[in-house]
Amino acid sequence: MNQIDDIAGGIVRHASDASMRNDVDWDMIRAGLLALADHPSGEVALNAALKRINDPDVRVALAVWFKRLAEEQQKAERKVKRPAETGLGPLQNTLMGLSGAAVIAGLAGTIAAPVAALVFLTIGIGAGTTWFGRMKLLDRADQYEGRTKALNRLAKLCEDPSEGS
Repeated sequence: MNQIDDIAGGIVRHASDASMRNDVDWDMIRAGLLALADHPSGEVALNAALKRINDPDVRVALAVWFKRLAEEQQKAERKVKRPAETGLGPLQNTLMGLSGAAVIAGLAGTIAAPVAALVFLTIGIGAGTTWFGRMKLLDRADQYEGRTKALNRLAKLCEDPSEGS
């Protein structure tokens, strides 16, 4: 058996325990759910594991867990995206404008060319660094968004038995 199949089977067993009102370790379950969402074959593995159960309460528990984790991922996406858009975006634009203004001022003779070049270089490095940081944050937000979509697909698979057949 594949490792992702083992993870899917383990998650289904934990859901079975939860449906019988037994305590389960959310941290371990969370890691397994994320592994299923991140793995390209996670949906197939979960579908195979779901076919081996008859209890509808297990499917309900799994759907609730996937939705709960999808909400967590969506909140994390917003938390990461907000500073990238409201803080770093305007800062990047301002720094790019200032570096352009330094070039124009140097070409117009308003300030000495070496000073304009130094100002352009310094502000340009700041703008580049801001751009890089912003892109890293937006990339992380995209990863959270992708996980949210995958988790919602897995929840739908648990809710609708005919979905994966």
